[in-house]
Amino acid sequence: MGQLDAEPDPAGLEQAASLAGTIDADVILCSPLRRASLTAAAIFPGREVTYDDRLMERHLGDWQGRGKAEVRVEQPAVYTEIGTLELSITPPGGESWAALQARVRAVLDEIASLPAECQVALVAHNGVLRTARVLLGQVDVTRASRMAEPFARPDLVVVDAAAIAR
Repeated sequence: MGQLDAEPDPAGLEQAASLAGTIDADVILCSPLRRASLTAAAIFPGREVTYDDRLMERHLGDWQGRGKAEVRVEQPAVYTEIGTLELSITPPGGESWAALQARVRAVLDEIASLPAECQVALVAHNGVLRTARVLLGQVDVTRASRMAEPFARPDLVVVDAAAIAR
């Protein structure tokens, strides 16, 4: 889907709603795309959410709106064996890996500048979350390309400015 503003999967929203009241967060940062914003509303009903365009999914250029199967027929090498896009690949007319890293790094830098006791919840997309894991040194880009972020799974991560890869 990339940056297309598609509706979320109803079953996914039910899964997200099951997390309501289970996650402590002082700040909730979220992609403005509906599939993320409605997920955040389900997880954090009645809470203030800060929308940040930098948390939008990667722009997939000419591939945006096309099915993975269709793109895989034309470009089999751009997808991994589990069906995720190789993060280091730049889709034709799309956002580069370097540009994606830069905007995710900017969000992580802002989170790192908050007081240590501040808990931040990120509600974002697969590509953004995998990129954050690379920048935080949890995985390298090859491994991150071959992992899918499970939907509506909370994950505690400490963001320290010194830990963000440059």
